[in-house]
Amino acid sequence: MSKIQVAHSSRLANLIDYKLRVLTQDGRVYIGQLMAFDKHMNLVLNECIEERVPKTQLDKLRPRKDSKDGTTLNIKVEKRVLGLTILRGEQILSTVVEDKPLLSKKERLMRDKKEKKQAQKQTKLRKEKEKKPGKIAKPNTANAKHTSSNSREIAQPSSSRYNGGNDNIGANRSRFNNEAPPQTRKFQPPPGFKRK
Repeated sequence: MSKIQVAHSSRLANLIDYKLRVLTQDGRVYIGQLMAFDKHMNLVLNECIEERVPKTQLDKLRPRKDSKDGTTLNIKVEKRVLGLTILRGEQILSTVVEDKPLLSKKERLMRDKKEKKQAQKQTKLRKEKEKKPGKIAKPNTANAKHTSSNSREIAQPSSSRYNGGNDNIGANRSRFNNEAPPQTRKFQPPPGFKRK
């Protein structure tokens, strides 16, 4: 792995999208791409991997009197994939830059602008959709059975789609019959509802 050159005065804001290695107080190491942070140094890491040394392996790390400096230690490190992770700032001891971001700064800005435009377009479409009136529904045939043929004409909308456009009398009438009995629905209890 090549060493990444980062300015000594760089802050977390400059390390967004960089791959970081974060060491915590309990001895665990989290490696992931920095997505966000806040004033308490809470970090959001994407594609995060946790590495830790199990308690059974800790004895191998302790220095012994009979061991030499050149001996190699076979320590097994447990790894698990966490995905998107939020690390609490109180637990963080240090952060080290592992790798540079996949995209350059210019490409990241272009990606952010594109995502912002898409979000604005979606909100605009949603607002336009909310302004449009709802669909016109045909009157219920069950209600039309109880009325006469004359009132059935009133029950239908005055649109030419339903009556062929030859409705000269009903031009000023309301769209639906106000005399028809209201529809009643059977009570449908929510899941887990018990009757007394």
